[in-house]
Amino acid sequence: MEEKINEKIEDKKNENRGEHMSSYIISKRGLWLMAGGALGALAVIGFGKLSKKIRPAAVGAVKEGYSFSEWLMAKCEKAKEDIEDIVAEAKHAHQKDLETTAETVKKEEDILKKVEQMVEDILRQRSKKEET
Repeated sequence: MEEKINEKIEDKKNENRGEHMSSYIISKRGLWLMAGGALGALAVIGFGKLSKKIRPAAVGAVKEGYSFSEWLMAKCEKAKEDIEDIVAEAKHAHQKDLETTAETVKKEEDILKKVEQMVEDILRQRSKKEET
């Protein structure tokens, strides 16, 4: 009794995998793979016969593709250089602004020190006048 149950369980497992004890079931995926392989083989055979006629067109197409890729690379390189120039120019302008700001702050500090010294001198003179 237990052996029959185990056999039925094994049969169910095999059915779930798409296999039967007596024959194999080919899934849709397997059919598509076989069809694709057959088409690929036919394409290789057909391309071999047509390669003499197609070769000049294929060479021309690859040549144009190569030319286009070189043109595109040159344009990308030019754009990269332009961006690098813009970034360098922006950095320079920023540094110049920082220097200008630093100079302005220094001049303002000097002016404030002179004004402070003048005020102290005036206060000293007044205090001297008041003492006398």
